[in-house]
Amino acid sequence: MLMRKLVLVLVIIMFAAGLTGCYTIKVGGNGQQLSSSNESGSLVAEKRVWYALWGIVPISDNSTDSMAPSSVKKVRVETTHTFLDYIISMFTGLVSIVCNTAEVYEVK
Repeated sequence: MLMRKLVLVLVIIMFAAGLTGCYTIKVGGNGQQLSSSNESGSLVAEKRVWYALWGIVPISDNSTDSMAPSSVKKVRVETTHTFLDYIISMFTGLVSIVCNTAEVYEVK
């Protein structure tokens, strides 16, 4: 009985570690104009960004500067948690490493 409770608590902790955090993405570009979130566009680049201490300290490049080609004039940036991000962070979150995905869209 004690073992079942311990397993349940560990599963809840792993799940919560994958869903929590505070993440910073530096949005910039090669002279591109940033559009509003309600404009549609086509995906031109995406990358997974890694953080330590549940999102407080970026441990990979968290900038969008080099993501879109210089030929793109207007972009929209979204940060999301994909299903894979949740799965990865459920396990790596136990040691405070989490991730999310940054996506850059070309807006016409």
